[in-house]
Amino acid sequence: MKTLHTVNKSGQPMALCLRAVATGDSVLLIEDGVYELLSSGKKIEALPDDCSLYVLDVDARARGVSLPEHIKVIGYDDFVALAVDHDNVLSWF
Repeated sequence: MKTLHTVNKSGQPMALCLRAVATGDSVLLIEDGVYELLSSGKKIEALPDDCSLYVLDVDARARGVSLPEHIKVIGYDDFVALAVDHDNVLSWF
């Protein structure tokens, strides 16, 4: 079963997500969760290699967060498609 994990705050929500994420899952950083890209600890580097990482474009732009090239930037339509394509959606906040 594939799970889409949405993270809307940096810090503890991302740490909890990392404890639950499994092979084949996807993580989507939304709202203040995009600040995880700036964290000095780089928790996102602890994601499994086969885990897809996405960032909601409007949230990154609204917060002035520049995005590394290896991050998949998506819009709202893609967010909906991800939710439909996964068996479960877990929100971490």
